[in-house]
Amino acid sequence: MSFATLIGNERNKSVLKSLVTRSRFGATYLFTGPEGIGKRQFALTFAKTANCTERRGDDSCDKCPSCHRIDEGTHSDVVTVRPDGAFIKIGQAREVAREIYFRPREGAQRFFLIDDAERLREEAESALLKTLEEPPPTSTIILITPHPSSLMPTVLSRSQRVAFSPLNRAEMEKFLKETYKRPAKDTELLARITEGRIGQANAIDLEQYRKDRRELIELVELLAARDTPDAQSKRVRLLKASEHYSKLDRSTFEKRIEMLTQVLRDVIILSSGGSDEQIANIDEHERLSKLSKLAPREALIQWSEKFTELRMNLLVNVNLRVALDGVLQSS
Repeated sequence: MSFATLIGNERNKSVLKSLVTRSRFGATYLFTGPEGIGKRQFALTFAKTANCTERRGDDSCDKCPSCHRIDEGTHSDVVTVRPDGAFIKIGQAREVAREIYFRPREGAQRFFLIDDAERLREEAESALLKTLEEPPPTSTIILITPHPSSLMPTVLSRSQRVAFSPLNRAEMEKFLKETYKRPAKDTELLARITEGRIGQANAIDLEQYRKDRRELIELVELLAARDTPDAQSKRVRLLKASEHYSKLDRSTFEKRIEMLTQVLRDVIILSSGGSDEQIANIDEHERLSKLSKLAPREALIQWSEKFTELRMNLLVNVNLRVALDGVLQSS
């Protein structure tokens, strides 16, 4: 993609285009903001525009061999580093530290995109630190993460932060209508549940989403009715749910927890007298409204906080079964 085809975050777009036209590339940037709002694509487009051989003005042609190789991940001057398993390891960081001092091989500027930077192991982050302190002018590092607070203060202090925001609902609906042919109700739901995160919209299978969400709403209903006369059977079902979800791979588990906290947020909004316009899962309004009357608002908030904390703890490699049992049984 070129800057012209990127949607939203116009101020960031202008700043990055200006850096390209002036050839004023910083040593290290920190691209932050919620998952799925386009941080990676902006970083890639920045690198592509800087190295485009047919660039006119402040945007890439998106057609030349250099642009195509960057899109394909085969350009020698644009390197993306992703977690090897659960983490980015010290060997990967050392390879960046070694490669960064070589001059561009085929373009104008070398770019090293550290994706999911919050997953840098401590020793890997430390290995990168010296590179951040004494970077060569021909190379640029872009740290991409929705969780900047997980990085070391010394890394943060050496990075220029570029904060990205989600699209508003009107922008999101417009994009979805122009890009995909769906029933209007599906478009509205997708615009709401993605909360302006354009990357999420491309990845969600609504049929599967509705199935997974139905199970999660049932889980909240179990929590809300745990102290009713048949409480023992409900506690057994909660333990079975914990066993089921803890067997998922971490990425899938994290997505379920994110979906669950969104459902809880909708219920909290309704329990506080909020309007339908404010909730994400508009197609489940009736069921969520009943839930908002079944559980005390304080309990809903407590559950939301505990599941949010659980999601953050995934970064430190917690035991999923133990952690989830703890949340479900103590809530």
